Amino acid sequence: MKLGTEQATTSGTTVDFTSIPAGTTMITISIVGWSGNGTGSPIIQLGDAGGIETTGYVGGVGNVFGANQASRDAFPGAGFVFSTDSTAAEVHQGQMILTLEDSTNFTWSGFGMWWRPTVATINWCIGNKTLTQELTQIRFTTAVGDTFDAGAINIAYF
Repeated sequence: MKLGTEQATTSGTTVDFTSIPAGTTMITISIVGWSGNGTGSPIIQLGDAGGIETTGYVGGVGNVFGANQASRDAFPGAGFVFSTDSTAAEVHQGQMILTLEDSTNFTWSGFGMWWRPTVATINWCIGNKTLTQELTQIRFTTAVGDTFDAGAINIAYF
């Protein structure tokens, strides 16, 4: 397993991990103390040599909060969504694991869990995305381009 270079999420609207080597079959994305300045849902997007893909993600996102209350939603299709109800300055911590399901069709499956201590909520997401070519990059952003204001993110892969 190779560890990427940690990147701060204290400013800007995206973090990109590029030059993911050919033959990568599993990626772990770790998020520590991330927050943004708005209500946009944090998302992970996958990319290949043609760029970051912003459509065609299939799956769902949900959360457990309070006295075991739960909610869930389908992805909007633009990426693997962390939560559907973020607020400004809310902290997110957790991981997402992506595995290559089909090396011929470049299909990736993902599962992630996040803790939001400011609202005592556990979020999860699960889904898949088929790329047009081999995966070479990953983007972390929000659904509406909020500015990052805290935290860090890194990847590990093999």
